[in-house]
Amino acid sequence: MGYRLRNLDTSVEKTQRTFIKLSLGALAALVVLVAVIWGGRGLYVRWQERRLIRRAVTSLQQHDLRSAGLAARTVLQLKPSSAAAARIVAEVCERSSDRAALDWRRKVVQLEPQSVEDRLAWARCALQFNDAEGAANILRDVDETGRQTAGYHAVAALLAQAQRHADVAAKEWSEAVRLSPNEKTYQLQLGVARLNSKEPNEQQDGAAMLQQLRGELEFRAAATRQLINSAIAQKKSAADILALSGELAKYPEATFTDGLLYVDLLHQAQDARFAAALTELEKRAADKGTDLAQLLSWMAQAKLNLVALDFAKTLPDSALRKWPVPASLADIYVRLGDWPKLEAAVKNANWGEYDFLRHAYLARAYQEQDNPAGREREWAAALKGAAARTESAVMLLRTISEWRWESEMVDVLWALSAQREKQNEAFITLYRYYAKGGDTRGLYKVLSRLYEADPTNRDVQNNLAQVSLLLNVDVDQARRLAADVYKKAPANPAYATTYAYSLLRDGEISGALRVMNSLTQEQLRQPTNSAYFGVCLAQARDQRAKDFLEVGKTAPNLLPEEKELIARAEQMVK
Repeated sequence: MGYRLRNLDTSVEKTQRTFIKLSLGALAALVVLVAVIWGGRGLYVRWQERRLIRRAVTSLQQHDLRSAGLAARTVLQLKPSSAAAARIVAEVCERSSDRAALDWRRKVVQLEPQSVEDRLAWARCALQFNDAEGAANILRDVDETGRQTAGYHAVAALLAQAQRHADVAAKEWSEAVRLSPNEKTYQLQLGVARLNSKEPNEQQDGAAMLQQLRGELEFRAAATRQLINSAIAQKKSAADILALSGELAKYPEATFTDGLLYVDLLHQAQDARFAAALTELEKRAADKGTDLAQLLSWMAQAKLNLVALDFAKTLPDSALRKWPVPASLADIYVRLGDWPKLEAAVKNANWGEYDFLRHAYLARAYQEQDNPAGREREWAAALKGAAARTESAVMLLRTISEWRWESEMVDVLWALSAQREKQNEAFITLYRYYAKGGDTRGLYKVLSRLYEADPTNRDVQNNLAQVSLLLNVDVDQARRLAADVYKKAPANPAYATTYAYSLLRDGEISGALRVMNSLTQEQLRQPTNSAYFGVCLAQARDQRAKDFLEVGKTAPNLLPEEKELIARAEQMVK
């Protein structure tokens, strides 16, 4: 019995060992299989990445942004860490003027933090979207080795130009050329920087550099344009400018704008060659919407409106419907004051995504034909259509500013203030408009929005406090803001003036005078400060108030409430 048990135990042990071996073998096989599959997927992803990146690069070279972006985003779905794909998406966004490019450039730098070129590309992208401060911060993170490259100095030069530091830009371009003497692009930029210098010797060097580059097929057009621009700015010989422009227009690579400049100069000079040159330009523009619109707009500005309409009659309807030709034709009718024809041209048309502009032109036609109901209806449609997109609002604003529609411009500016990228610019313009018109409540509305956007801005806090006190609105907040900014910067005369007025409103005449007397005599004699000092003195029945109030009345853009303050103060010290 014991022997049988021992044999049974031995048999069980063998079975267990066999099972364990089989299990381990199966597990090992599974691991191998997973590794093979995973490795195969990795190979597949790398193959797809290379294939799609090549396709995207080819599409970029062919200016097919849609296909390039689609290929790169497909790569990112397979491999989110693909720096090459992120670069392509960034470039597509840059070429499309899409600010998302900044986020993609940042992503590339995060993926490859040691890449100097990617960091420089990020800085260039920031400059493209007018973020000079952001570009400066990016450049500060470039290591010492990266700072020794021509590319770094080229971007530093672009930053200096954006900051209007011409001398710094010239030095940076010079260093870029020193480090990369065969790079013609840097030579072109250095030549332009020197040409625009205030120093005659620098100007001569710049002109010589550009003249030399005119011998380079790739750079002759750009160099010639810069020489023309400089000659026009310096009011040089019209004959020399015309000769340069004529040479530029004959280059095969010359743009339509180059040809238009030549025609414009011929027209100004009343040159006999003008008619033939204009006819040639008309032929070039006939089937190209953008060029045709540009030519028609130039004709309108040159007071050749009837010539433009005669030319338009020779064109097929298909050419006249290409955007932005309809807007150019509408503008010609506006310049001619032919309101019935303007109405007929735009009333039943379809301008697609620019239909908001069509509504604006129709509103103008109705206004000039004494149709206020139609005018209001069409203007409301124009504003509603433009409000959703910054580009549309800017286009509408540019159009109606030429018509001097001031109240409508305010409507568009408020619409723009809801767009992050244009918010600050819109508020500044609105502030100036309300200040010039003495609209205190308008100023309060703007300042309230600015304070919501940035509650740490002391100038905004101070101005909001001042306007609130004048209007007697949100007085408790105004007192707090006035005291806070004065405490942080008591030497600032604007802050001191607002705080003093806040104290004066609370009946603290001595406290108000103490704050005003902390200013220098020169500061007190500045008209705005003088007005408030005079008001404080008048409350104390101090006869010196008369002199300061007289100076205060000369302050620019005094608000109605401030004028009333001065008038009451003058009565107190009569």
